[in-house]
Amino acid sequence: MAIDPASFRDPSGQVYVDHGRVFRTVRPVALDDYVFVRDANALAPLIARGMVIGCEEVDGAQLGEDAPDGGIVLEHPKIPFWSYPYEWPFGALKAAALTHLDIQIALLDHDIALSDASAYNVQFLGPRPIFIDTLSFRRYRENEHWVGHRQFCEQFLNPLLLRARFGVPFQDWYRGRPEGIPTENLASLATWRHYLSWRMLSHVIMPSRLQGAAGDRVMKSAVKARARGLPKWSYRATLVQLRSWIAKLSIQGHGKSVWGAYAGDNTYDQQDARQKRAIVAEFVQAVAPRQLLDLGCNTSEH
Repeated sequence: MAIDPASFRDPSGQVYVDHGRVFRTVRPVALDDYVFVRDANALAPLIARGMVIGCEEVDGAQLGEDAPDGGIVLEHPKIPFWSYPYEWPFGALKAAALTHLDIQIALLDHDIALSDASAYNVQFLGPRPIFIDTLSFRRYRENEHWVGHRQFCEQFLNPLLLRARFGVPFQDWYRGRPEGIPTENLASLATWRHYLSWRMLSHVIMPSRLQGAAGDRVMKSAVKARARGLPKWSYRATLVQLRSWIAKLSIQGHGKSVWGAYAGDNTYDQQDARQKRAIVAEFVQAVAPRQLLDLGCNTSEH
């Protein structure tokens, strides 16, 4: 039984891996929220749709000395292939962002919120994003603000905007700063045209100004704003509006590529193409791999 090193930061529980089986502990500090979410039965439709990973409560004795006193042990299906947000293409990061928001919007109606907005809580089963952090779900607190907004912007929105609004691939920048692209860095690229966009103003430019502002007056204003709270309908509206914006984002500065027309412009004639398909089919039939990773797959025909 080995502790997954990526779960050391979570005070609510840790992930263990044993011979292909994946377990997660629910410590007493997270038990009330876990039970509330479990008994609300709000995750079942999302699990059925493949948006959230399933889990099953199991005997804590399977973890031996690592079983939490007064806690619960869960078992999850294993994700066969692990990837990271800074490796994903634009379309995959966009799909993950929309899934994250769809989950939040659906659960808010059941008085459930997310404790964070990490892009690393999403993995992929084939081309389908799936949310994997069961302990991120907790009871919604009346009039609370979206605590994960800044993290969502840095790990989802800002990389997408860098590509969609400025034509700059986000992967290298994201890889160099795994916590995401800071809002103040993205805002520094803004031109007068971006100031004409209310969404750019509200999610990028103004937050950057507030984060960079100094002085007691600014801090006191922020504290007062939080004390007033945010009605649930306004919380939900923020999520819905952000989802609508991200859904419309598309790649800018794509340009032409040597490989862009490769499917129709290559050195294969029809007989060669048929032979290539036959070779691939014969290989797959003979080897029968449980998992196959195609690097440089072009249109994925084969």
